[in-house]
Amino acid sequence: MTSPKPPSVAEFFNSLTAQYAAAIERCFPRYREMLWALLEYLPADLKVDRIMELGCGTGNLSVLIAERFPEATIDLIDLSAESLQVCQRRMQDAARYQFRTSDFRSLDDQQGSFDLILSSIAIHHLTSIEKQKLFATLFRMLRPGGVFAYADQHAGATPSIIKRHHQHWHEISRAAGSTEDEWELWMTHQRDHDHHDTVIDQIDWLRNTGFQRVDCTWRYLLWTVLQAEKPAR
Repeated sequence: MTSPKPPSVAEFFNSLTAQYAAAIERCFPRYREMLWALLEYLPADLKVDRIMELGCGTGNLSVLIAERFPEATIDLIDLSAESLQVCQRRMQDAARYQFRTSDFRSLDDQQGSFDLILSSIAIHHLTSIEKQKLFATLFRMLRPGGVFAYADQHAGATPSIIKRHHQHWHEISRAAGSTEDEWELWMTHQRDHDHHDTVIDQIDWLRNTGFQRVDCTWRYLLWTVLQAEKPAR
């Protein structure tokens, strides 16, 4: 008898759409602080007319982006159609936004179209090779002087560090109200779909792509904010 096929990434997040906002607060330590850091460390002199958010989900980061850049147009992209619908209902001034259901691996290569590309807890669903291909695509999609910044889960440098990250994560999530069933749901999804690479590897890939001023601006356990700039002409 064959084992049931695990749900795809889109199916998993479609099933969580109604409870995602509450679940992420329980299961991801310092989540709000991470989103704050993602925006706080953007260059103060960055001129922003057009933004793309990869993996907008139900819109937690999207709302903050819209508040931070009230004049910018924003492309919001997610693999889960149901999550994208929730995000769309949360946003106002619809003329500012474009909503697209899309896989990161098949983005339209709109060369030089964006001043800022952001993402939160989404890129780890790509393999190492797919991440590097995505970074190259995003580099082309940015205008000269544009910025790519993302918050995501990263691997520790050794199995011992990875184990300790998970132990602390488990303890903190339980203290925040997560149940063992909820924890196991996330861990099953992680085993089936997540691909964690180290911070050092991803910094190297960004630099090899052509990005400059690559930096880690915030980190806690697995969660890290990385920022990179495309050279100005």
